Amino acid sequence: MDSVPNYALALQHAVPAADNYAPARQEGAIPPMAALLAEFHSSMSITGLRYFKGNMDRFLVFGLLLRTSLSQPDRRGTISVHSAAMSLGRPFETVRRHICALLDRRVCQRTRTGVMLSDAFWERADNWQQLRYAHDCFVRLIADSVAKGTIPIGNPPAARHPRLALTDGVCAAIDLFLALVDANRSLCTEPLDLAVFSVVLHANHQALVADRALGGFGGATPLLPRHAVRVAQVARALSTPDTTVRRRIAPRSTEGGPYRRTTNGLLVSPDCLRHCGQTSEENNAKHGSIRLIIQRAVAAGLSLRDPAHSYCDGRPPSPQID
Repeated sequence: MDSVPNYALALQHAVPAADNYAPARQEGAIPPMAALLAEFHSSMSITGLRYFKGNMDRFLVFGLLLRTSLSQPDRRGTISVHSAAMSLGRPFETVRRHICALLDRRVCQRTRTGVMLSDAFWERADNWQQLRYAHDCFVRLIADSVAKGTIPIGNPPAARHPRLALTDGVCAAIDLFLALVDANRSLCTEPLDLAVFSVVLHANHQALVADRALGGFGGATPLLPRHAVRVAQVARALSTPDTTVRRRIAPRSTEGGPYRRTTNGLLVSPDCLRHCGQTSEENNAKHGSIRLIIQRAVAAGLSLRDPAHSYCDGRPPSPQID
């Protein structure tokens, strides 16, 4: 299993299953949960990399600082550079350099106990809008997962609040994003590689769905060359230089890799997708933290019977890779 992504496993047992729960029927070449996680991860990556001009490490450091700041009253949670490096599994000097850059931009500030997001960051209305978007992307993932039957309603724990608050939703979105990076290290050792993979899978799925709708196909539809996405489109979506994306994809599009090259661009390899739904004790344990993220969100007020009630601004549009 080390050579395949664990997307479909990530939320497979997110909450206790109802007695009458039946797994969602897979339609087409892409497992439903894999497609939904690719959409979520692509949404977060595209937004974060646009904000940080294609710098994934800086986005991850920011995400950890944001999550830490929100963990305490009045958004005053702090973390040391050393602890941040340990949490992200990144070199100390790399994290220190990115925190210095965030300090220069007044995104974060130093305190006696560590680093946290700055007062200047919280004063900007456009930053709050981005946080509302992240919250709604998480809610969209859960709402679609419930609708497709990949997350059963079951008997969720009693919620503390009538709906998921913005802070709790943002924390859940960051936790899930970081958990996906960690859970898929065997496939993508670098977080940017996982972002590229997510965008390719998301674009393939969008083309597959559009093709089925236009062509009136029924039943399972395989991924075909016309569902491929070009490297330039992926690079543009991720605000990353075309040469960088091509360099990262090249060694991974050979036989046995996660990509298949076609005359129209890239497809996620059929072998990769075929194994997406396989389960094992190792993978169930690996994704335990992700199940806890969902359970905490439910306990905080996210209703599995009516997830859409927790949207801040309504369902966010799915990112278009063009």
